[in-house]
Amino acid sequence: MEKMSPLNISLNSFIVFHEVAKFKSFSRAAEELFVSQPAVSKHIRQLEQKIGIGLIQRGKGKFDLTETGRILFKHTHKICSHLLEIESVLGHLKEDHHSVLKIGTTESYSKCLMPQLLSGFQNSFPSFKITLDVGNSEEIEKSLLAYKNDVALIGASKICTKFESIPFLKEELVLIVSPTHPLAKKASVSLKELGGSPFIIRGKGSTARKIVLQAFNDVAIHPSLLVEAASSEFIKQWVSEGYGVSIIVKRTVEEEEKRGIIKTVPLLKKLYLEAAFFYLKEERFNPAIKAFINYIKNKGKNLINI
Repeated sequence: MEKMSPLNISLNSFIVFHEVAKFKSFSRAAEELFVSQPAVSKHIRQLEQKIGIGLIQRGKGKFDLTETGRILFKHTHKICSHLLEIESVLGHLKEDHHSVLKIGTTESYSKCLMPQLLSGFQNSFPSFKITLDVGNSEEIEKSLLAYKNDVALIGASKICTKFESIPFLKEELVLIVSPTHPLAKKASVSLKELGGSPFIIRGKGSTARKIVLQAFNDVAIHPSLLVEAASSEFIKQWVSEGYGVSIIVKRTVEEEEKRGIIKTVPLLKKLYLEAAFFYLKEERFNPAIKAFINYIKNKGKNLINI
């Protein structure tokens, strides 16, 4: 059997025909489709030409479908029903996507910043559901690129040009030691004084780690690395028990210092970590992201008593 060549008929022509057949009127179909009546007539004419058979019996004050027209109408009715179903499904998917705000941040910020920020945001925007993802800065940055998260609060180092950034905090890094450590009584300490101390450092992917190692490298000091740890809680525990010293964001150790289990010592040459909110530039029209960023700009810092 000889294979029939494709007719190359656009989906729009089938939709136009369906509306004309449904309303039995070219003018009414034009109104429903928000196009001109000549455009409707052109679609029908081209459709009949490509099929090679008439679809509508035209006459003064008369509108009837030909036998071919009636058969085609049954099929276009199915097509339009499926299109309406697809449109409905996509609408619900879009609604669900925009009603969920996926936020990524580091372990430390998930405990010392996010509870206040997110509770305040939800009070202002109760219709948005929030999910919180935790990882190191590098992991969270990758999660934005993979669309697993919408917004991230991480340390700002060398960040991808695909991101829009909202500067949020400038965090001081301080030395932490156990209260009985010899350095605990000092008013400040230089990096050179830490050269012989067992040093506990954040794991790879941490922005704080990059800043600390670069600072040691600048003064030609090679710290005696005792442990690399992904968890700041682990670092604080080991330091409190006197196993070593570390340099960490001051904010994340304030509670432990109040309880007297850790002592913070300022660095002679200050080190800072700049934290920012990031999101993909292409996602800037996402309603959830827009609402959250506006909220952070207007109220965020007041909530955490900066």
